[in-house]
Amino acid sequence: METSYFSSMDINRLNEFKDINSRLGIHDDLNVEKNRKIVFVYCPPKVGSTTIVSSLRISCSNTLTVIHLHNEIMLKVLYNITNATVNEIIEYNHFLGKKVYVIDIYRTAIEHKISSFFENIDTFHFNTTIENLKTYKIEKLITRFNNLFMHLANSDHFKDKYNIQFPDKFDFDKKYLLVDKNGISYIKLRLQDSKYWASILREILQLEVYLVNDYQTENKMIKDVYKIFKINYRIPENFLQIIINSSSFNFYNDVNERKEYLKKWENKVVIGEFKGFTEEEYIFYNKISVDNHYLNEIQQDHYIDCGCTCIACERKRKLLFEKLKRGEKMTDKIIHQTSKSEYIMDRIKNIRTFKKIPNKIIKNKFMVHHHL
Repeated sequence: METSYFSSMDINRLNEFKDINSRLGIHDDLNVEKNRKIVFVYCPPKVGSTTIVSSLRISCSNTLTVIHLHNEIMLKVLYNITNATVNEIIEYNHFLGKKVYVIDIYRTAIEHKISSFFENIDTFHFNTTIENLKTYKIEKLITRFNNLFMHLANSDHFKDKYNIQFPDKFDFDKKYLLVDKNGISYIKLRLQDSKYWASILREILQLEVYLVNDYQTENKMIKDVYKIFKINYRIPENFLQIIINSSSFNFYNDVNERKEYLKKWENKVVIGEFKGFTEEEYIFYNKISVDNHYLNEIQQDHYIDCGCTCIACERKRKLLFEKLKRGEKMTDKIIHQTSKSEYIMDRIKNIRTFKKIPNKIIKNKFMVHHHL
């Protein structure tokens, strides 16, 4: 899609895109520095993307905007956007004159599939509570996972979604791919290189970036079941062979990395062939699971930094950024309601040092004045 596509677009359609940006929290006043540079973390789920999002928000909130999307379903569920694709939104922001970056992340296949399975294992795959799930025999979970194995986490956004020329090889020295198309920079990282992400993003974005680990399955309520599963899981022989032959595995891992990875999993192989769900069976399984599940898994508040730009959240962001720079472990989050309460109480405490004013009066004045 070229810039001319938007140049020739009628005013009503352009207004629709303006509204879309507004719903996503994207501001278009290019006189403000952070509005001139935007990063779309547009990738599959469970690849480490929330770490990128929170790291960029905490490190660079004054100099860029960060938007996190997996697909058009996310646009519809979270923002009620049904009249544009993610790619169209990316192109539109470039058309407005912004510098646009798009980030995708590769994760090794078996780990990606397991993590995807566990993301909504309770509400979607078994339609039960986590506490009840803990009583299930681990063999039951393994069988269900193996039935789904071939259908989980197969997307490569960099290759399948971005509409760019796919490179001939991965740059194992730089540990990332960077493709520029019509002024938009498309970036591919690998989760296995996450310790280098801060330096990679500094180099590409030319900004001060510090990394914070965010939203790991090991830290969630399901962590106990997740750990037991990983300890007990043995991969069927035919599944491992499919991974060995996959184009993504061979493209994103060099010879030594492939050897090390296969060495790890060859010690966890079940001899023989497992026949999981066919495509038709998987579609039917999904239909039944969607009808039965009781909770929407798409969440907004699972980031360390949820992206709010009110004065209270900006204040807390600065505090967390200083902690990041000092290398301290991140144990807090930037969530609007919590940040607002902390900000108000801090201001009340400071004012009461000098004036004897009831807390309720001070609190009401601050909420009105700062639009909290």
